[in-house]
Amino acid sequence: MSKYKTLLLLIVLVATALANVCAKSPVRIKDIATIRGLKDNQLMGFGLITGLNGKGDSKSFKLTQKMTANLASNFGFKVSEEDIKSKNVAAVMVTANISPFSRVGDRVDITLSSIGDAKSLNGGVLLQTALKGADGVVYAAAQGRIIAGGAVTETETTATIPSGALIEKDVVSGFYDYENHTMSLVLRFPDFITANEIVSAILTLNSELKVGASDAGLVSIILPEEEEKNLVGFIARLEALTITPDNVAMVAIDKKTGVIVAGTDIVIQQCAVSIPQIQVRVGRDDYEKNKPSFEIATTTVGELVALLNSGGLETTEIIALLEAIHKVGALNCRLIIL
Repeated sequence: MSKYKTLLLLIVLVATALANVCAKSPVRIKDIATIRGLKDNQLMGFGLITGLNGKGDSKSFKLTQKMTANLASNFGFKVSEEDIKSKNVAAVMVTANISPFSRVGDRVDITLSSIGDAKSLNGGVLLQTALKGADGVVYAAAQGRIIAGGAVTETETTATIPSGALIEKDVVSGFYDYENHTMSLVLRFPDFITANEIVSAILTLNSELKVGASDAGLVSIILPEEEEKNLVGFIARLEALTITPDNVAMVAIDKKTGVIVAGTDIVIQQCAVSIPQIQVRVGRDDYEKNKPSFEIATTTVGELVALLNSGGLETTEIIALLEAIHKVGALNCRLIIL
C-alpha cells in the first residue's frame, strides 16, 4: 500500500473515531451557541499612504489629488489639485473589525487595500484615518507604518498593520432586552434536538426561568428579577452548562487532495457496487461466486475505505464509489464535495 493510501486511510479512520467520541461527549453551551446581539462590528474609512518612493498613484487618478488637497487645507494650506504631482502618495480603503465590547484605548488590526493605480504600498505610512461604522459614527482612528515581510513582493497593493487603529468610542452591544426581560441564544449549527437539550439544561439553573425554543436555531429566556440584577453571573453559569448536541451525519470529500472525512456513525445500507478491479458487497444477498468480492453485513464509511484500500483501489476510485453509493440512497448522510 502506498504512503498516500495509508495517509488517506489514517485520516478517515481517525476522523471517524474522533467524531464518534465527540458526539458522545458533552460540550459547553458557550461552544455551540452565542448570545444574540453580541457580534463584531465592521469599520471602514478612506485613507492616504505617503512615502511610496514613486510607486504611488499616478496623476490620472484624481481622487488621490483631491484627498491630498483636502488634507492640506485642514492644516491651513491652500493647494489646488493641479499642483499635486507627486507619485509618493496612494489612496487606500482601510477596514477593521472590532469586538462587541471594545473600549476607548483598545487597539485593533487594520487592513489596507489600494483603490487607485499604485504599484506598491510597501514601506509607506498611513496618515490618520477616521474609521466609521455602518451608522456613520467614528469609532476608531488608524495610523501607522506598513512594514513589509520577507515574502512580500514589490507590487503588493494590500497590507495589514497590527494594532494599527485606536478605539475612540466605546462599543457596547445590546444583548439583553430590559423592557421584555429577555435574552436569546443563537445556535451556531441549528438543530431541533440540540435546541431542546439546551432548553432542558437552562431550566436546571432556576425553576422560575421561562425558556423556549422558537425554532431550531433560537432559544429565548425570560429572566426573573433576581437573575436580572446579576446578568454577568447568570450568563457565566449559563455558558458553563453542558449538553450533548445532536449532529447531522456528514461526509466531506476533497477531490483535489483525496482526503475523506467522515462524520458520526455513518452506516452504509445494504447495496452492491461492481467495478472492474473488485466487487463490493454490503448486505447478505448472493452474487456470482467467481468474482473477487468483500462481503460484510453492514459497514461504516471508515470500515469501507479500509476494505477498499486493502483491495488496492486508488483514491479517485474510492471517492467515485462513495458518490455512487450516496446517489442510490445507501449512504444516509449529507455529502459535501470540496
